[in-house]
Amino acid sequence: MIKNIILDVGMVLVDFCWADLLRELGMSGDVLEAVADATVRTQDWNEYDRSAKSDVEILACLKANAPAYADRIQLFWEHMDGMIRQYPYAKSWIASLKERGYRVYILSNYARRTYELTKENGLNFLPLTDGAVFSFETGFIKPEKEIYHVIMEQYGLNPKECVFIDDNAANLVYPKEIGWSTIRFCDISQVQQELEALLTTA
Repeated sequence: MIKNIILDVGMVLVDFCWADLLRELGMSGDVLEAVADATVRTQDWNEYDRSAKSDVEILACLKANAPAYADRIQLFWEHMDGMIRQYPYAKSWIASLKERGYRVYILSNYARRTYELTKENGLNFLPLTDGAVFSFETGFIKPEKEIYHVIMEQYGLNPKECVFIDDNAANLVYPKEIGWSTIRFCDISQVQQELEALLTTA
């Protein structure tokens, strides 16, 4: 029986709209692509989520990926809170699951700096949940196996009672191997239908 619903954040509860932000900051075309290739599309970005390096070190790495666009990367860095925009359904969806007696947890790759910038607005659904594990707290990022064990151990979760919802298929492979149910998020209607089917049969 499913008792624990574990949710990713980016592209599940909030829009990770970095491209919109870059456009709002005056970037387009080749400039936008170059800045994206130097930041959100890099392994350095995964390390940003891990938060093992300092913000100064991460920013230096991002700028080093495209020195000609260092000023644009700096601009993006200074306005990064604008890339996290909560979906309208986020709070009501969590609240409805809680009202039905399910425990709701968060498991997300999320940088410490971005968390501090967005916790009051983009992440203001957190008080509705039963707990959260972010990559910056653990030093692990999905799909690394360790982060899934962190949330189970931290909250005493039975894997057979968990369903994990994430938009990235790679993040669902290991949880399934250890007994979690999984749903890949495509859109809210699809995931609500699949979740309801699981909750009524599991």
